[in-house]
Amino acid sequence: MFNILHASPPPDTAPARDRLLVAALAVFSQNGLQGATTKAIAAQAGVNEVTLFRLFGSKENLLGELLSCMVAAVMNEKRPENEDEAWRTGDLRTNLRRFAEHHYELLSGSEAFIRAMVGEARRHPEHARKILHEAGSPLRERFAAQLAVARKAGKIRRGPDLMLAAQAFMDTVFSAMLRHTAGFCGADESPKQFIATFTDIFAAGLAAHEPTPSPGAAARASRTATRRAVAKN
Repeated sequence: MFNILHASPPPDTAPARDRLLVAALAVFSQNGLQGATTKAIAAQAGVNEVTLFRLFGSKENLLGELLSCMVAAVMNEKRPENEDEAWRTGDLRTNLRRFAEHHYELLSGSEAFIRAMVGEARRHPEHARKILHEAGSPLRERFAAQLAVARKAGKIRRGPDLMLAAQAFMDTVFSAMLRHTAGFCGADESPKQFIATFTDIFAAGLAAHEPTPSPGAAARASRTATRRAVAKN
């Protein structure tokens, strides 16, 4: 099955629809909504511009189909076996970390497209909303449902709105991806280190009983405090 997130440039024998979707992702990523033209997308796909209009009708319709394909690809990603059981019986911190690492990987795979769409937010707010908010809704809802499974199992305290918690968690991963891929982080900060520390903090805030910090998190906190103390002196 065609997966837009893992599609390399398709061969000339591939269906024109698939070639146009892959080309649209590349051209939108490079030129943004305003700069991307149907002519450039068709040329990148190796098809006639008339074919693009016959299949999609307009550039906006093509963008909508691209977004639908991206959401479907995310939702159809192979999930770990017994995933709900892991949220019910497993360690909350471990489950949050696994979700964050997977979400970071998905976002970083579409980094150029995401940055282009962020840049269009003021000029095309409706398109930006669809891309940056609505496209993530199915995954956010599934994540909130997994948090609900953990709460029912007594691992998450009552009180926090789980949909808002899911939104806050995913927003933090989103901003971290943008910051790290732009190089706006310290030399000693890797995405994996950030995710480990962030999920420890988030787990402590959600947990029904405050979890004991992992040895790795405690060691990182100690090193950071030591560096800051040395820097002040």
